[in-house]
Amino acid sequence: MSDDLVLPSGEDPAIWLDWTTRQQAVASDPGRSAWVSANAGSGKTHVLTQRVIRLLLAGARPSSILCLTYTKAAASEMSNRVFSRLAEWATLPDEALADRLQAIEHSRPDRAKLAQARRLFASALETPGGLKIQTIHAFCEALLHQFPLEANVAGHFTVLDDRAAYAVLAEARRMLLTATSSEDDAVLAEAFSQVLSIADESGLEALLGDLVANRHSIRAFRRAADRAGGAEGLLRRGLGLAEGETEESLLAGFWPLPSLPGPTLTEYILLARDKGGKTVQEVADLLEAAAHERDPRRRLDLVDSVFFTKASKPKADTSLIAAAMTKAAPHLRDAMFEARDHFVGLRDRLRLHRMFRATMAALTLAGRLDDDYEELKKKRSQLDFEDLIVRTAELLLRSDVGPWVHYKLDQGIDHILVDEAQDTSPVQWSVIRSLREDFFSGESARNLNRTFFAVGDEKQSIYSFQGARPERFSEEASITSRAVAAGSQTFSAVRLPLSFRSTLAVLSAVDQVFSVAKNARGLSAGGDSVVHMSSRIGHPGTVDLWTMIAAEQSEKTEDWTAPFDSTPESAPSAILARRIAHAVEQMVGRDTIIEKGKRRPIRAGDILVLVRKRDSFVNALTRALKRRNNIPVAGADRLKLTSHIAVQDLLSLGRFLLLAADDLSLAALMKSPLFDHSEEDLFDLAANRAEGMSLWARLQSVADEMPSRFGGTVNRLRDFRTLSQTLPVHDFYARVLGMHGGRRAYLARLGSEVSDILDEFLSFALAFETAGLPGLQAFVSTLESEAPEVKREQDKDRDEVRIMTVHASKGLEAPIVFLVDGGGKPFNHSHLAKFRMIETTDGLPSLPIWVPNKGLANSLTEADVERRRQMAEEEYRRLLYVAMTRAADRLVICGYRGVREPGDVWHRMIEEALRGRTDYCSEASFSGPDGPFDGLSWRLPGLEKEFLAESAAETEVPDGDLPEALLRPLAASPGLPRPLSPSGAGAMVIDEADEALVASPLFGGDSEGAGIALQKGRLIHRMLQILPQIAPGERLTAARRYAARAARFWPATEREALVATVIGVLGHPDLVPVFSAHGQAEVSVMGSFVLNGEERAVSGRIDRMAVVDGRVVLVDYKTNRMTPANAAEAPLSHRAQLAIYREILRPLYPDSLFDCLLVYTETGRVIALDEDTLSHSLAALKTS
Repeated sequence: MSDDLVLPSGEDPAIWLDWTTRQQAVASDPGRSAWVSANAGSGKTHVLTQRVIRLLLAGARPSSILCLTYTKAAASEMSNRVFSRLAEWATLPDEALADRLQAIEHSRPDRAKLAQARRLFASALETPGGLKIQTIHAFCEALLHQFPLEANVAGHFTVLDDRAAYAVLAEARRMLLTATSSEDDAVLAEAFSQVLSIADESGLEALLGDLVANRHSIRAFRRAADRAGGAEGLLRRGLGLAEGETEESLLAGFWPLPSLPGPTLTEYILLARDKGGKTVQEVADLLEAAAHERDPRRRLDLVDSVFFTKASKPKADTSLIAAAMTKAAPHLRDAMFEARDHFVGLRDRLRLHRMFRATMAALTLAGRLDDDYEELKKKRSQLDFEDLIVRTAELLLRSDVGPWVHYKLDQGIDHILVDEAQDTSPVQWSVIRSLREDFFSGESARNLNRTFFAVGDEKQSIYSFQGARPERFSEEASITSRAVAAGSQTFSAVRLPLSFRSTLAVLSAVDQVFSVAKNARGLSAGGDSVVHMSSRIGHPGTVDLWTMIAAEQSEKTEDWTAPFDSTPESAPSAILARRIAHAVEQMVGRDTIIEKGKRRPIRAGDILVLVRKRDSFVNALTRALKRRNNIPVAGADRLKLTSHIAVQDLLSLGRFLLLAADDLSLAALMKSPLFDHSEEDLFDLAANRAEGMSLWARLQSVADEMPSRFGGTVNRLRDFRTLSQTLPVHDFYARVLGMHGGRRAYLARLGSEVSDILDEFLSFALAFETAGLPGLQAFVSTLESEAPEVKREQDKDRDEVRIMTVHASKGLEAPIVFLVDGGGKPFNHSHLAKFRMIETTDGLPSLPIWVPNKGLANSLTEADVERRRQMAEEEYRRLLYVAMTRAADRLVICGYRGVREPGDVWHRMIEEALRGRTDYCSEASFSGPDGPFDGLSWRLPGLEKEFLAESAAETEVPDGDLPEALLRPLAASPGLPRPLSPSGAGAMVIDEADEALVASPLFGGDSEGAGIALQKGRLIHRMLQILPQIAPGERLTAARRYAARAARFWPATEREALVATVIGVLGHPDLVPVFSAHGQAEVSVMGSFVLNGEERAVSGRIDRMAVVDGRVVLVDYKTNRMTPANAAEAPLSHRAQLAIYREILRPLYPDSLFDCLLVYTETGRVIALDEDTLSHSLAALKTS
């Protein structure tokens, strides 16, 4: 098979499909390594699945295959596909199975191959270790658990999720902020002082946030600094600062200006006053003042004002020297410009040095924060997600234990598959490269063909914030190709441009947009052209572009009655939300799409709305959709739990119950769906109360006067207070939302989307109970401070319009996509972190810099800003590619902006590109709720085929009566048997080992030592448990040996008495069966029996039991000092205990007789309990 990368010519779908099938066969060939570049919708998951199956068919052990996916969802989907295919093969007829295998392997299978294929499902399930289809984090976690000592981690470590990691980091931050008051650390105190002098308290808070976000990069820098001799030296080297260079030495170099020595400066000043204008004369005055200034810092400010404006912009040449001055003294012009260049260079170097000092102070705080965070995790045996990757990379690269780990892995992993290779970060690639290190070197522990496979699309690399870089995709492809070639194995580079998702109309628009050079910047490291082909030739597809809605220049008027966070109806985002809702309403149930070769009506679940970020537009669109006949909408895909109004209401409830004088919380609570009071109710309560009277006090007094209006509210609040004081937090809120109708009230007002929020809230409450401090106060404080983020899975099958960010839509698709451009620029300098890492080009690690204000900005930071701007603009274009390729049938591009033109945003890029093809693009008019509006229409003429419509039976769920069983109420659950409780103290668990004998100093009649009395019963039980396992002739010797060791501090006579007692019991003729091979010691039993007409539950442990010749022998040891003479004198508790054991064992031995024996070890007396004694003992028990 050829893996020729030359694309087919023409647009014949049959040719393209045949070529793609061959490419997929090459990619899935188990005998070769492959690197696959797959366009959006080209079936990369299908190729991954097919490769795994072909590896299994080729004889690979399931446990030898490692498939690394980017998300858990992707791992789950792929596992489901593999096992569904294998499960289907297990039951297919031979002919059908042969056809399937021939389609995969391109050869007709024999009977042995068919039999092998049928066994794969069971083999993959039952093989120890099984198929490893998982995220790289899950693999690293398993590896660290396998080699904890080598990795220097706790063997029982747990992994912190994002919320838990945030909580630990918050604790580390608190420790850092309180360290200066509780510790005598001069270095830390000085660092705090420097940071606060540079950036004040708000700057410190922002710095701590940046340190947390960059903690892993800072940790890597600190490790590199330790190897290089210290952070200061490494940072100086990276910034280009000399070892002894100080601020004082730099300030001294500012004056005199080399090109303006004394005479030249005097000449300039005199000539400026004679021939210069006002601005030039001001410059001359500043230079004269600088010449007389002795303080170097004030002199610096004066010279700075010579060459720069107050806004730090360079002054124009004409502001420095007038034309008449140049004519009179030409050399002054060059001298002045040389002086400016000299000053600018030194000024930049001084700023660089000041940034260096600020960064060193920030690094001191960062080091302490990271040390505290690591120490907290170490004490709790915890790792965060980044730790999993970093620790694994370090483990595999260590020179001492790395080879051993590789050797063990080399015996288990033969084939590695990597999904979404373009989103894999450098440190993750280091793990992957290390895993495959011996695959192609010829140094493997076993002689077999081992392969590596990766699939991805650099055009879809949109996770740079996680360390991924699109250029790594092609770089790693080259590294892999060279490694495979060095091992004399087969490697194939495969392209999959054929889309099975989108129609040709959508894909042609995508190609047209990215055919423009500036739009394609950053899509491909090699500058490859964007080419797509669709397998859906003849399917109707449309691309529409609505005119961007711009804000009108107008006087801002504030409506004080509107909620403070509401979006005005005249706002561009609200107008667009209404247009989209109108369009959705016109589509759902009326228009059709093609699915599985047939037309069917559009459903709400077919529609996906993509935004760049979650802002007020999401809420506006959700409201607009609900107003349109309550179109089902899933809401935002991710949000902070505390930002949802339902959670805010429940927090208000908690705050009010903790402090009844909290008027604001009570007011919010009364307006919530829990109580549903109006603004008028609240106004009447608040406005007409006495001065100093709380809202709660006013509410209680008014409730007596108007019980129908406020009585129910007061009663419920009192009930809630009682519940909050007696129930755990989760149970309390569960009662509020369940039994008291809270969930029903929220669903009625906010719709079905609130159900997920309430579930997440209760889940957080339950998790808090198990891990956090107890109590409502701690819960409310934690929820407010952590503000956990909820990610809601939006399932197409739920038949709801989905609204999500483009990042969240990665890997998803929808028949109809609305792409909303909010008018935001690709890069915003103000959003750039003040503390960040910058790349270096001289082999040094990434360097930290802290630029808290403009006064520290320098040429290095400006270059970094420009680099980040270019990266952001390139990722912005890749994000557009991802967004457009989510659409299968219809794509609508729309947007809104402010008054100012935003520049090259998505909407403009698409509009300008589409207008370039007048044969496909035309002006169009669209209808909306506020009237018609203009736009563009993109159509490919003459391609549509005719499709049959789905039958009514296929599109509608048939009506029918529900099964009768669903209408019947559930039967009451059977009650649990009440535990036997003779003392009335609760459940009775019979587990008497021996009765503790405690000698009291108040009674002196006991000659035996208190310590001996306490130990005797325990030792007798232990010896009677062990000695029966020893041959009878050796028991006495063993007993003496054990007594000498366990009772070595006893008097010799007491030890001999102990041994004699035990040997006497073992030799008792009535106890021979239980001490034989049939006997068992310490037999735990549990069961129930009927006592006085009531079922009772009991559990206990029988000291000795044997089943011999149809008889069940039960023995219970008693260590009482006073031994009864017969059964009648034995205590009731002793007799009843054996009676109960007999009752719960009878169902197990229905045909056996029971012998119940009490053994009093003090004297060796054995008392047998007959049937009458046992029955009377049970009858004598009193129930509580």
